[in-house]
Amino acid sequence: MLSQKTRYAIRAMQHLADHRGEGPIQLAEIADKQNIPAKFLTVILSELTRAGLVESQRGRDGGYWLAIPPVDITYGDLIRHMRGSLALVPCASRYAHEKCKNCVEEGECRTRALMLDVRDRTAQILDDIRLSDPITPVPAFADEES
Repeated sequence: MLSQKTRYAIRAMQHLADHRGEGPIQLAEIADKQNIPAKFLTVILSELTRAGLVESQRGRDGGYWLAIPPVDITYGDLIRHMRGSLALVPCASRYAHEKCKNCVEEGECRTRALMLDVRDRTAQILDDIRLSDPITPVPAFADEES
């Protein structure tokens, strides 16, 4: 499951991509339009700036903008920057691998085998979709609770 921080980062980056070429976008505008707490957004945009995905300018006419074209940013890259991994369990992570506590040997664990496949399929999808790709919102299901 994606953390709230990662979901906010995705929405902020989508906002910056939608307004690319319009000059710096002020933090307050992003926070308001994307319903993200401003203090939390400040932390997120700082991380994205350090990662080289966002640039900023201070001052009255300052704000944030994408550091690289949206076509060069995949959702997989963005999630990895925020979350560190696409894997649902630590033993299936390609870059942040850790042995699971209280588990059988990795070579015998069928859950790990399943999660490796899930990670690879998820990566394939997210690495094929770019921030520049159009994504149409889907209406909520009538009985949707979460």
